[in-house]
Amino acid sequence: MVVDSQSVNVFPSGIPQETALDADKLGCEIKECSILFSDIYGYKYLIQNFESSEVANLLDEYFQLMINAVYEYKQNLDQQIELAGIRNSIVAVFSSSIAVENHAWLAVQTAMQMCKRLADFNQRRQTENKPAIKIGIGINSDLILSGQKGSTKRMEFTAIGEGVSIAYYLEGLSKQYGCDIVLSKNTYEKCADRVWVRELDVIRMRNNKTPVPIYEILGLRSDPLSSDQEQILELYHKGREFYLNRQFANAMGEFARVRKINAHDQAAGLLLQRCQKLIKNPPADDWDGAWSITGEQ
Repeated sequence: MVVDSQSVNVFPSGIPQETALDADKLGCEIKECSILFSDIYGYKYLIQNFESSEVANLLDEYFQLMINAVYEYKQNLDQQIELAGIRNSIVAVFSSSIAVENHAWLAVQTAMQMCKRLADFNQRRQTENKPAIKIGIGINSDLILSGQKGSTKRMEFTAIGEGVSIAYYLEGLSKQYGCDIVLSKNTYEKCADRVWVRELDVIRMRNNKTPVPIYEILGLRSDPLSSDQEQILELYHKGREFYLNRQFANAMGEFARVRKINAHDQAAGLLLQRCQKLIKNPPADDWDGAWSITGEQ
């Protein structure tokens, strides 16, 4: 499978009509899929501070764990999954031939399983006095152009479209907001009855004027939230309401209360800083509350 920087950014505004018409010639088709991007935080630190053999062994074990997580649910569902490892990243594209909704739920389950396996992996590494690693995951569901591409001797899976770009950006945003898994609205709505989430923000991505809500997964609805999680969810939601109504001082109060419960809540800290900036430099009259994401990840 190939999902490189060119594939991610080939069609940032969607799939051109002429490409759609030639999809059969390319060996590709346009269909709704869920795209999962995952990346190791601090990879540069690892390669700069550890022997190359140690990093290679770490990646081998890590990728095997994550690959097993990706394929765990495949045998129980009529699903098609394409998977790739790119340096320290994992990209998985999920599609379904039964129900459109299935692929989003499979991607979410996979992401949660990846986090669970990583926690066990890190616990074992710490007992061996080895550094733990942290990952971020972004998931988006959208129409993309996907399929096999290449010669008769070498065929590779390629995924192209704005939906791929959004998943890529969401993975990067997981680092900024301090979350394990960040979902787009498209993905969240397909499994809203199955997961607890926190609406983190509304963002405007590069080359896209349409605001996009983003969500953090808190857990499965089959498991109740903890008391702290419930309080944080309520306070953060109030803070967001104040924020969107330009009541930045009031919003800061709510986000500060979140930080009292969890001093490491990075999303609340990020919005606290943003409120301070907006108090000093009020937004324009046409401000819609969306935060613009610019530049490369």
